[in-house]
Amino acid sequence: MNSRNSSKVNQTGLGLISAIFVISVLAFITAGMASMVASSAKNHTQQLLQVRAQSAALSALDIELVRMAESPSCLSASSSIKFNTTGLYECSAEVNCSSAKIENTYFLHVTSEGTCGSGAEMAVKFEQQRILK
Repeated sequence: MNSRNSSKVNQTGLGLISAIFVISVLAFITAGMASMVASSAKNHTQQLLQVRAQSAALSALDIELVRMAESPSCLSASSSIKFNTTGLYECSAEVNCSSAKIENTYFLHVTSEGTCGSGAEMAVKFEQQRILK
């Protein structure tokens, strides 16, 4: 009987240690998953801003091409457009136009830089179009 009592004394507290170990492991797993979710959300936000910036650049390029349809030349060297629509809120675009003559042929080169967001949460995209005059 003495050996039986001695083994029970040695085993008391094993359940508490096991519970603390399991809780610690679950806490580390939870912290890792929370970090992955936060990283994924940040990447998703950046991708969304990049798509919006590209849309702003393309829209500004289209607006400039419509303006140039009336007179096929660069009306101004650069213009700035600030969008105030639902999909492009807080987005802007800078459009630049230049012309070049290559072997008696005139080309117009229109570039657009779309920007969305501000500070660390900002995306910039470039688009360009060459037009035979």
